[in-house]
Order: sequence, then C-alpha cells, then structure tokens
Amino acid sequence: MERPISRFKPLRLACATLLAFALLLSCGLTAFAAGDFTLDIAQPTTPPTINLPLSHLPEDMADAELYPSEVQTVIEGNTRQIVKTYILTAGQNPDNIPRESFTRDGWQYTLTDITEKRTSRTDTRNHTETVEINTDANDLNDIIILLAATQEYQSEDGYCGILTLDLSSVNCEAAGHMNSSYTVSAMREYPHLSTNDLSLIPKTITDNGRTLTLDDVSWEVQHYINVDYEDIPDSYRAVAKYTAQASRSVVTGYVTTADYIGEVEKTVTGDTIYTAYFEGREINPVPKQTEPQTTIPTTTAPSTTEPSTEPPTTPPSTPIEQDSGNFPLAPVLIVLAVLAAVAGAGAYLFFLRRNVRVYRDGFRVLVAKDKISEKSPSIDLSPLDGDRFGIEIDKFAAKKLNGHTVEVRHSTANLKHKIAFEGNAYRIEADFGANTIQAIY
Repeated sequence: MERPISRFKPLRLACATLLAFALLLSCGLTAFAAGDFTLDIAQPTTPPTINLPLSHLPEDMADAELYPSEVQTVIEGNTRQIVKTYILTAGQNPDNIPRESFTRDGWQYTLTDITEKRTSRTDTRNHTETVEINTDANDLNDIIILLAATQEYQSEDGYCGILTLDLSSVNCEAAGHMNSSYTVSAMREYPHLSTNDLSLIPKTITDNGRTLTLDDVSWEVQHYINVDYEDIPDSYRAVAKYTAQASRSVVTGYVTTADYIGEVEKTVTGDTIYTAYFEGREINPVPKQTEPQTTIPTTTAPSTTEPSTEPPTTPPSTPIEQDSGNFPLAPVLIVLAVLAAVAGAGAYLFFLRRNVRVYRDGFRVLVAKDKISEKSPSIDLSPLDGDRFGIEIDKFAAKKLNGHTVEVRHSTANLKHKIAFEGNAYRIEADFGANTIQAIY
C-alpha cells in the first residue's frame, strides 16, 4: 500500500532528479579523473523494484512479486553464497520467485538451485454425533444394550476419529400415537323377578360416566313353590351383561437418541518453503594505469689518474611539465559529485523511502508499502481487501514516532495506537473485524 503519488509528487520528482544527477556526475567525473575506464560486468543486473500505490496493486496476489522471509549470507573461505527463503501460502505462484542475478558489496550473485519443502499440520476439534434408534419399549436398561460403546466418524471435509457413547445423553421419547377401539362391559344382577321376561330388565345403564347397552341376559330360578306336589318357579334372578364401544390413544413406538462425543482430526497442508541459493563471484576492481618512469642517467666522475681529453658529457634533458598555474579541477569535481550523491541518497532516505510494510497471514505475505512521519502519523488501508493486517514500522521511523499516536484507517473504520519503541522494528496487528489494534512483540 502506498499513498497517492500526487501527494508528494513535486518533492519526489526533485529528489529523484537530484539523485540521478549526482550518480551520473559521480560516474562521469570518476572516469574522467582516471583517464580510462572499463565496464567489467557484462551480465544484466536486477531491475529496480517499483512500489505502486494501493490502487495499482493486482487483485490476484498469485501474480504479485514475492519477498523472502529470510536472507542469509554464507561465507566459507573465499566463497560466498546468499540463501533466500520464501514461504508461499496456497494460491501463490513459485514462478514469481526472483531468479535474476544481482550484485552486492562488490560480488556478483547468480542463482544455482531452488529447493522446495512442503509443510503440514494436524487440525483437531471436538465433535458430537447424534444417533437415533427405534424401539418398542422405553426401558433404558434394555435400550443401552442396543447402542455400541464407540463409533467411527468420517466427515466430508476430512475430519476422522473414534467417538465414545455419552450415557448421560441417552433419551427415549414416544415416536407417535394412534387411536385404538375396544369394548367396555359391565354386569348387573336383578333378583326376585316374578317371571323371566326381558321387559323387566333395563335396556341401558350408566357406568363410570359411560352409557352401556344391554347385550345379553342369563336367567336362573331363585325360588320354587310346590303346587299339587310339583315345584313351580316362584321368582327369578337375571344376570345382565351391558357393553359399549370406546377408543383410546396408544403409543406406536419409541425413538431413542444418544450422543457420541470425541476429538476428531485431519491433516492440513500448510505453507510451502522455497529456498533459493545464489553463488557469489567477486568482481575484480579495474587496475589503474600508471605512466612509465623516466630514468635520468647519472654522470661518472673523471679519473684522477688521467685527465680526460673528451668534452664533458651532458645528460639528456628530460621534458618537465611546467605548472601553467591551472587549478587541479578533477579532485574538486569528484568531491562535489560525492557530496551530491550523499545529498541525493539522504533525500531519498528521508523523503521517498517507504518505512511501513503491510502484511497478511501473520507477517508472512507482503501486500503493500507506505510512508509514515511525525507530521503525518496515519496509514490508509482502505484500498486493501480483508479485515486483518500486520503492520511493520522500521526502527528508525518507530524511534521518531515513540510516544506518538498512529491512526490506521480502513474504509470508514479508524483504529488508534500509541507507539512504545523498544529498539527494533515496531509491529502492529490491526483487526477491523474485531475493532482491535495491538502491538506484537
């Protein structure tokens, strides 16, 4: 993420122009002072990284440039190697890992190998599975015998495990009801009847609030009289049966539910770790050309024993450059070029350099860069998707902002945090879904 370019456009253009001019002037004057130059590096160098504003960031981060999570320099004797580690999440393309050669501290580094390592983790969770069985009775002691003590579980999303029956969860309820018809009957006795005539018997009776109808009658002689030496029935007793149709609701069956509980787990494919190895080759410095020294012959003293008749020998004259009074311009121009380069670099560091990095997935995926200062202590994350971000402020900016309150914006939400600098880069985790912001130590 970056602020809109129009906000610092004049200052950035001025600083960039000054820095480019200083570098060009330094290279040109150095070559001019040396008298000759040779470009030793023939391989292409790594193109500069362009940090786009948030509005220009690609929506598909699979095509975004990848940044290493760790960079190590390995020195063994006269050999050097730079090892870059990249942690790629699902959806990121390993083809976006930079493979170009680059130079650093007088060494040329070329990619030799890339290794891949896939990681995985085990995700566990508690699960409850409810089962149902149908029974004819509701006696729990008989029902528990029908339930297995354990049960295997396999979910559609890959979780599996062994679940155990929770006896306290066993519950039996009626599955349903239906109306059932039945016959209600009652008996009545009617003694001392003069005759066995049905008209003497009531046709209906009331029993327990229900009306019953005469269904059957049985007769028996209760008393005899003797007439002319013959026993003649004198009274009768009737036993009457009364009936009626009734209905009642009966249970059609029982449904028993029981819970199986336990911990289930599945193996989740984690991040993929790529390690890029760059072999170093020292760039030999260009040797300076030196002018051959002119040797001035010395004269030999004449012999003391014999005077010389030869005329004295005059040594050959060596052409001596006369100082024409011109001031040596090259050293002065070199010093000015160095000062200009330092000024340009300082302008870049203090006005153009992005001192804030914005991450996702726990400071592993860099999604944007920004700049923060004491005059403008705010970070706008509105162009980014999502609710949770990791924000890293480098230690130089964090030191200057120590004790200041930083405002982090996303859409219409604003979160504020007071910087408490402890000597390193300062990390903040902002969660706009939970409306929280906190420092990560």
